Amino acid sequence: MALPRKVLLKKVSKLEAKELEKYKIDPLCLPDFDKLLDDVYIARRPTPTECFNRRDLIRIFNAIAKEIYGDSSECPTVVGFGSFVMDMYSTGSDLDLSINFGNPSVQFPREKKIQTLRKFAKKFYSLQRKGHVTSIQTIMSARVPIVKVIDYGTRIECDLSVENWDGILKSQLVHVISAIDDRFQKLSFLMKSWAKANGINSSKDRTLNSLSIISLVAFHLQTRQPPILPPFSVLFKDGTDPANVRKNVDSFLNYEKANEESLALLFVTLLIKLASVEKLWQKGLCASVYEGSWTSKTWDSRCGSISVEDFTERSENVSRAVGVEEVKKIYDCIHRSIIGLLFFLDGKMPAPELKELLFGSVYVSTQESTDKNEATTSNSPTVHHPDQTKKMRLTQNSEKKTC
Repeated sequence: MALPRKVLLKKVSKLEAKELEKYKIDPLCLPDFDKLLDDVYIARRPTPTECFNRRDLIRIFNAIAKEIYGDSSECPTVVGFGSFVMDMYSTGSDLDLSINFGNPSVQFPREKKIQTLRKFAKKFYSLQRKGHVTSIQTIMSARVPIVKVIDYGTRIECDLSVENWDGILKSQLVHVISAIDDRFQKLSFLMKSWAKANGINSSKDRTLNSLSIISLVAFHLQTRQPPILPPFSVLFKDGTDPANVRKNVDSFLNYEKANEESLALLFVTLLIKLASVEKLWQKGLCASVYEGSWTSKTWDSRCGSISVEDFTERSENVSRAVGVEEVKKIYDCIHRSIIGLLFFLDGKMPAPELKELLFGSVYVSTQESTDKNEATTSNSPTVHHPDQTKKMRLTQNSEKKTC
């Protein structure tokens, strides 16, 4: 049963203060952790080649659309969204794509979306027989129907949906708001890497999706003293059109200067903040990025396992997929990470062990990444597989763009 907002806010304040007092994180002990985070960030960031490959795949999917529909007014446009547009993607991230036919204000029936995806799937099966793509999956029963396909040459998994205007808008807004402070982009990137390494980053598996993680990061930055990001309501005062939001963002570009907290301190305190409210989600606690504060909220007369308000559709919980059992897995990971950090800060755990605990064992040093990049891009800006003749044919006359 949900508690009144005033009661919840009092409990939140008390519990977070108690947790911070319990752990007593001394900022002067954090430089080594800052260096560890910086190393992970640099190593996991995609190379210019990987950025080019994603841009080129978007161009190729538009060429495929023209093959399916012809060069007419009925031909859709394929656009990217998600982590790629937000600049919060890593080397192994999927590429989210939306097949758009027209105006976002015009309702596009679900049956027509499925019909569109089947046309693309049919084309992909043809390309698969020629060895150009692989691992095609059609997931039509999902809340948002999609087709998954992996480009054989780059090994990038592409997730295609239809008329996903909501995803496009959210991606553009996050990218625009990131200009206020680069800690938003960096902490989101690292928290996503942390969640992925610990297997708690999939709505399909009833854990946290990317938007939930990014929203929790934004919320954490909004609730620091002094705040690093403003409530999104202030940025959306003229609506959510990205151009209007960008104008409002410009007036906040020096907003964060009063807060000089390091990325390491923000990472640790975010985990502690989440740990402190573990028992309050079931009481109706909800993180509102729109308001930039905690609130009390129920969804369909029920409290969410974790509640994070959608900043453009406030009646929606972006963490709605998180299950009762899965939330235990998420919190086991949070507590385990905090304990590991404390051991590291006390000199009882070496940096490589903490790095593996937080971000997994797959770690490529900056030099290794550079060497690999040079080895695979000496003759072309795209990583080609010997059998990928289709991609090479489609790209041979393309204009090469830089990221």
